[in-house]
Amino acid sequence: MNTTQPQPVNGAVRPTAALAVGGIAIAVALASIVALGGFGGRGGNAGVIVPPPVASPSTPAVTPRPSDRPTPSPATSPLPSPAATPEPPDGGSDAMPTRVDLATATGADVYVDIVDRTGLLAGAVSGTPGDGASVEGYTVAVENLDPVTLGLTWIDFPIDNALALYIDRVDGHLRLLLIQPEPTTASDAIGFDRELVLTFVEPVSAGSVETFLQGGLDT
Repeated sequence: MNTTQPQPVNGAVRPTAALAVGGIAIAVALASIVALGGFGGRGGNAGVIVPPPVASPSTPAVTPRPSDRPTPSPATSPLPSPAATPEPPDGGSDAMPTRVDLATATGADVYVDIVDRTGLLAGAVSGTPGDGASVEGYTVAVENLDPVTLGLTWIDFPIDNALALYIDRVDGHLRLLLIQPEPTTASDAIGFDRELVLTFVEPVSAGSVETFLQGGLDT
């Protein structure tokens, strides 16, 4: 009986078998590529699945940070100033009193407030009286010093006093009303002249002037 002894495997056989297996794997891979359309066959991507582009995430809306600076308020135009109310043509000054301090021989403090209701008075100053009385009591003497200037003279006690003179036009001529308060305390009975000079804007005749003295003196 022949007994077959196993033969030792030749070491050179193993590499050959490995090459054979590798060749089979390459053939299978090539067949797969051909089945899928080859390397860049007809039709562009023929058979090659191209993944769709991945959309980039949208940029989130940026919320502006609050500013540290205050928001400027809208410019406002200044309100127009109210129109000034025009004054009356004469300025309302014709009847405003004009005060004149009168010179006296005794040093008494005497003044007269003149109220001109004609608009003709241009100016008024004190005259220079003498020492004593030169006119009658309860009267106002009037004379022309020039065509537009009148000199008035009357008498008063040697006391401090505040008088008022009103100038009006009546029937085309001037009317002068002089108000002279009487003494409120005991006083000498001697009278002294008081003089006032009036200047007008137009000629005035002393002969046409009407005068009155209210609250006169007892002499």
